[in-house]
Amino acid sequence: MTPMTKKPFTDDEMRALSGNPNVARCGRVSVRYARSFKAAALRQYNEDGLSAVEIFQNAGIDLGIIGVRAPNRIMHQWRKALRTEPEAMPDVPRKPNDNVKMLRDQVAYLKAENDFLARLRARKEK
Repeated sequence: MTPMTKKPFTDDEMRALSGNPNVARCGRVSVRYARSFKAAALRQYNEDGLSAVEIFQNAGIDLGIIGVRAPNRIMHQWRKALRTEPEAMPDVPRKPNDNVKMLRDQVAYLKAENDFLARLRARKEK
């Protein structure tokens, strides 16, 4: 895996990004997006089925500055953060299938655990 290098933003690019209401802060090599934009973007992605690129373009974020692949990478990071820390952004709904899958996984784990304990008890009784 090759290390990811970031091209620093020029002063003009930083001003353009900072002027967007969906950007909370823009540094020389990174952009921090507004929490409200993150929540709205995830909602549009999960519920409305918009692509990450469409969401960023509709928000007025110049893909020529941040990169054409950046929206997909960023959306993936935000969705992954929600899966690992759901309380981090409670106002963003997850797909209903996520809950069903989680519950199925939990049931499968508990069944396997019960089977293991039953075999362990059977050994002790012999």
